Amino acid sequence: MKTKLPYRKSRIAVCVAALFLCAVFVFLTVWWFGFSYPSFNELATYGAPIPGLDSGISPQGICTLPEDSGYAFAMSGYVSGGPSRVYLIPADHVMSDIKQVERYVTFTEDGKDVRTHFGGVTCSDDYMYIASGKKIIRISLEKILSAENGAAVEIDDFFETDFRSNAFCYLFGDTLYVGEFYRPGNYETDPSHHMEVGGKTNHAFIYAYALDEKCTGGVADMVPTKVLSVCDEVQGVAVTENEIFLSCSYGLPASRLHIYENRLGGEADGEREIGGVKVPLYTFADEGADLEMPCMSEELCVRDGKLVILFESMSKQYRYVVHNRISRLAEIDLTALSGTLRPLSL
Repeated sequence: MKTKLPYRKSRIAVCVAALFLCAVFVFLTVWWFGFSYPSFNELATYGAPIPGLDSGISPQGICTLPEDSGYAFAMSGYVSGGPSRVYLIPADHVMSDIKQVERYVTFTEDGKDVRTHFGGVTCSDDYMYIASGKKIIRISLEKILSAENGAAVEIDDFFETDFRSNAFCYLFGDTLYVGEFYRPGNYETDPSHHMEVGGKTNHAFIYAYALDEKCTGGVADMVPTKVLSVCDEVQGVAVTENEIFLSCSYGLPASRLHIYENRLGGEADGEREIGGVKVPLYTFADEGADLEMPCMSEELCVRDGKLVILFESMSKQYRYVVHNRISRLAEIDLTALSGTLRPLSL
């Protein structure tokens, strides 16, 4: 009996190891092949290639550029160990795998490279605005468009918000929207921004600033004109006359596109004091219908009647662990989207 005991232990160990490996195999198989997004796949088409992926860019922000610029989009992102970048995506991009010249610029402030984690980017006819840490930096579009490829462009000025970090921004009409990202543990927000809405807790704000490009930073006042209370893990916002879209994601789980009726021109839900001023407050509940999307959705913009969605999943640090890798800008027709999903309750 003594001679058989080690043999039995080894058999048990082999069985346990085999079961463990089998469980890991089943988990990875389900993880890799078990995700599908039929509604998104039915609605989405793919446009311009996402630039900079082979250079190590982590895509974060997307916006349209003026028609006379010769470019369709600007895309912001950060590179490990180097200054953050903005890529210019041409309007006449070739829809093929032919290698394209990827044009980008970096930025300096007082002659020093800007290395903050770039979040969102948005543009007016004359200026580009980038979410850069606690700052929204502003740069003349003329300087960016006339710069050589890879050049460093000095920023014009900036303004700061009271967010711990600015995650995204979006310009619609004469309003600049700037928002923060919340995730418990690693991306906390000020407790005063936490609100009970629709039976759940919203932990983040979006500020709406009045645009005035004659003023420092491009806004008329450091106090926003409106405050929006929104759900967790918002990576980007897009605003139209009728709707407000929120791109929500973190890591490998599915992203969500929340769709709301735009009622910012109507009666507010309350007030919020900011800088000693009472500001109208609008609350957005995280419930109702939305669109489930592949993981790692980032910022949004609207161009030619389509909602354009940027994904980070093909960046170098994620592409080998992601089951749905997206290397082009996703586009969804706004009419089809509105006809498919009812807006979330506010």
